[in-house]
Amino acid sequence: MGFLLAGLALLTAVLVAGLLFKRRAATAPAPATRERPRVRAEAPAMAHDAEAPAVSAMPIPPELAGFSLRRARDLPAERQAAYLATFRDVPRPPKLLHQLMSPEFLNAANSVELVDLITAEPLIAAKVLKTVNSPLFGLKNPVTSVGQAVTYLGLSMVRSLCLQYILIAAFKADSAERQEVLDATWRASALASELTHQLSYRVALPEPGLTVSAVVLSFLGRLATAATMPRTLLAQVPSRDLLARARAEQERMGLPASEIGRLLMVDWELPERIVSEAADIDTLLVRPSSELDPARRARLALAYLCARLGERLAAGELPDLIAFDLNSCADRELFHLRGYLADPALSRLGEYLRTPMLSADLQRMLAAWRG
Repeated sequence: MGFLLAGLALLTAVLVAGLLFKRRAATAPAPATRERPRVRAEAPAMAHDAEAPAVSAMPIPPELAGFSLRRARDLPAERQAAYLATFRDVPRPPKLLHQLMSPEFLNAANSVELVDLITAEPLIAAKVLKTVNSPLFGLKNPVTSVGQAVTYLGLSMVRSLCLQYILIAAFKADSAERQEVLDATWRASALASELTHQLSYRVALPEPGLTVSAVVLSFLGRLATAATMPRTLLAQVPSRDLLARARAEQERMGLPASEIGRLLMVDWELPERIVSEAADIDTLLVRPSSELDPARRARLALAYLCARLGERLAAGELPDLIAFDLNSCADRELFHLRGYLADPALSRLGEYLRTPMLSADLQRMLAAWRG
């Protein structure tokens, strides 16, 4: 009888323990998902990421909430043609641009193919070599061939230099004021390109060549409007603060510069994908991450951030990236970017922005221009 009672007591204890375990398991918090990445222990510099306020808890700045970007696709065909007529005197880019931007080249090009393309355009090749040997890149030994330039700087960076010179050659200035705006835009695109080139590899995003090229081409509309807009209007468009600039461009031109760049790229018959990637970068000003295809979020977020930081560095507003705290920056043009930073691929972006090597490279470029 004693054995029977002991057995029943033991069975009861097991059943009670099982019920308690199931109840605890049912009420335990679910493990973290990839939508909310944990802060990595090996990256103390990113510890503040965990404390960043939720995007939904932050009210949209009123001036941003009341603004919407006009899109070229919403215009009738005759209106789009009228915009393009404004740029009828802009020379069409050389064949090299289409070759550099072809899907085949972006996806599978090697250094030999790039060297062959550049050397077939002597003027572009000469400009690339001159820039590579300038203080901008601080190489210890002179580079005497395009092949060496690709070896030292990499395929994406040399292709970016080619794109910049192709765009510069398309636009001329008729005054010192206009030249100053064009030069400032070129410097911003060069800094943004360098940032994108280095960060895309650190973040390990796919297709870094596409991202770097898209960032360079995202400045096309600004170059075009700066070169053609009447000087009286040019002075009324802010050089910085994307929101203020886009609003002024829409009030005076009907479209923001990014959409004018889209029209030009379509007119130049560039591949649809590179047109979309380049022209969509500035839409992150007003576009929450939930509205974008997940496959493009991290890439466009990185491109948008690099474009904005390139502008700030070029304007002298941001002396050094080491002191820049991405999560504490409350600028309205970076408001929606916060939602994109939840992507696991960008979890260490703030840390990478503050690496001494990247800062030194950017400071060298700025010093070369000042000199």
